[in-house]
Amino acid sequence: MKSKDSIFKSKAGSTLLAVLACALWGSLFPCIKLSYAAFSIESEDIPSILLFAGVRFLICGAVLIAMASGKEKKFRLPARDALLPVFLIGMTSIVLHYAFTYVGLSMTEGSKTSILKQVGFLFITCFAFLFRKEDKFTFRKLIGGLLGFLSIIIVSLDGLEFHFGIGDLLILCASVCSVSSSIISKNAFDRLDPVHTLAYAQFYGGALLTIAGLILGGRIPHVSLSALLLLGYICASSVVAYALWNVLVKYNDLSKMSIIKFFEPLFGVIFSGLLLGENIFRLTYLLSFIIIAAAVLIINVHREK
Repeated sequence: MKSKDSIFKSKAGSTLLAVLACALWGSLFPCIKLSYAAFSIESEDIPSILLFAGVRFLICGAVLIAMASGKEKKFRLPARDALLPVFLIGMTSIVLHYAFTYVGLSMTEGSKTSILKQVGFLFITCFAFLFRKEDKFTFRKLIGGLLGFLSIIIVSLDGLEFHFGIGDLLILCASVCSVSSSIISKNAFDRLDPVHTLAYAQFYGGALLTIAGLILGGRIPHVSLSALLLLGYICASSVVAYALWNVLVKYNDLSKMSIIKFFEPLFGVIFSGLLLGENIFRLTYLLSFIIIAAAVLIINVHREK
């Protein structure tokens, strides 16, 4: 077991796997927007958007449960001490996070969304010491967090005017939920299996979103082979990314993982340009990435003693 887990603990292995997870997540921003068109879901149809999110995570949760059961060679329900973490992770990382994300994504650009979602991880990079003893407060982290906040302001600029709409606010709420889930998960994984816990959290969260979408009148207007293939990619990428990330969170510091999470907007912008044809060559985006890169360097580069 020690040699099997070593790749998740080593600096090179854990970093590469974390970047892979961020690349998969980054690709999902434009794919979700494409899926709305493929399934003929209007951007104003919030119930159908919630239903789509619920179906996605029902599938992801079922796949992860099957994977965990196959690994243990038996089907196992969550233990009693895992019920509260499953509930909290499901509510923060699935129900609230993706309700805000899916609705917010329908109101703003995928490339901008991928950047705004990092504001919460900037906070946890600076203040992880409040939640985990192994993460120490430093002025470098504080400066990095302030620079990161500045980058969020800049990416919302259009010319000399500040544009911050309801969609942007919803994405920031999603970011807060995502960070809350990371803290809860890190504490829970000290004693629980990450994949097994995540599996039931996603299944439970997906079930709640599906029920909410149906009660509110949501529906999937159109189904085609191309739409199902797109949904298949979204589910497969989600399963791999979440499984990797949660195992890495178990073995690595929360601040380190939050810093690597800044790769996600880079991939999000790239894939949005490639798949959606969005104009990613904007001065505000370039400045935002330069400032985020500076924040990451300030936090990570140590002077030689």
